[in-house]
Amino acid sequence: MFTAQQYRAEAARYEGFLAAAQSPAEAAEYRGLKQSYALHADNLDWVAANGSKTVISDPHDPPFRRRRNPDAADAEQENILRCLGAAVILNLNTIPTKLQRALFEAASSTQAQGQAAPLKNALAKFLHDHKDDAPKQ
Repeated sequence: MFTAQQYRAEAARYEGFLAAAQSPAEAAEYRGLKQSYALHADNLDWVAANGSKTVISDPHDPPFRRRRNPDAADAEQENILRCLGAAVILNLNTIPTKLQRALFEAASSTQAQGQAAPLKNALAKFLHDHKDDAPKQ
């Protein structure tokens, strides 16, 4: 896996390619790759800075039970879930409202039946508190 610095180096490399692009299509491709690498770096920085504020999944939830070797895969899966969650939060304002609502409902319904309301309230507060956390481009 890349570090944030490695992602930034790749973004800088594509900045150089962008300057030498021969066509608008090539420039668009290099611009997209540069932005993608920069966003990955920003996501890793956000996760590093806010890792202690994230919600840790319960290791006894059904997705974790299906693994053959849960001890070896826990760290990797936690990292994947954190990165995906950070990416969603960082890009939430660019996601259509209908999809935002669907993501919110899906996330708040993953809790056990009697505990859904507290989770829904906590998610709503978290999203409201972090709605402007996305880096400005």
